[in-house]
Amino acid sequence: MLDQVETKAVRSNLAPIPMECDAPHLKIVGELPRELNGTLYRNGPNPQFEAPGAHWFLGDGMLHAFHLENGRASYRNRWVRTPKWQAEHDAGRALFGGFGGRKLPDAPATSCTDSGVANTNIIFHGGRLLALEEGHLPTEIEPGTLNRLGYCDYGKGIAGPFTAHPKVDPITGEMVFFGYNAAGPLTGQFRGRGDTVRSLRRALCQHGT
Repeated sequence: MLDQVETKAVRSNLAPIPMECDAPHLKIVGELPRELNGTLYRNGPNPQFEAPGAHWFLGDGMLHAFHLENGRASYRNRWVRTPKWQAEHDAGRALFGGFGGRKLPDAPATSCTDSGVANTNIIFHGGRLLALEEGHLPTEIEPGTLNRLGYCDYGKGIAGPFTAHPKVDPITGEMVFFGYNAAGPLTGQFRGRGDTVRSLRRALCQHGT
């Protein structure tokens, strides 16, 4: 049954894209309003290498950027170059294959212990473009190139997991988020604006609400 599911996934929209590309001049059917300018970012799991039995939730994050400007449209996609992605790229194969950073039994030795994939969401807040997933700090992305700039810890204001589904207060502009992990209790709920992070007294585990 699992083999059938995996086969169907490979043949469907869940199948990974095996390359990075730039399409600076997309074909437009009709006409785009010249006043409509900006970039739509998408993020999702897209494994760099196949790993036996790996859940597709664990695929490496791939960013997609659709840019509109002066009636023209362009597209760019890039893998988020996390430490895991880079280690597997250098090894030429998958090294991790399960939740919690489980390494594959036949994986060669590696100094990489960070299994973060930054593959669930992407948001723009406080002047930063952030790729998110539940188990690690936000990954800051350069908007134009989609290059990875590193983890964002808000001036060492946070450490550890950061939810992939933060909410922005429509009145104050503050971002409300929390972090949790399987090894301990909810780490807390926070509000952040720019580089300022403050803890809230009451912590609620709210996923995507």
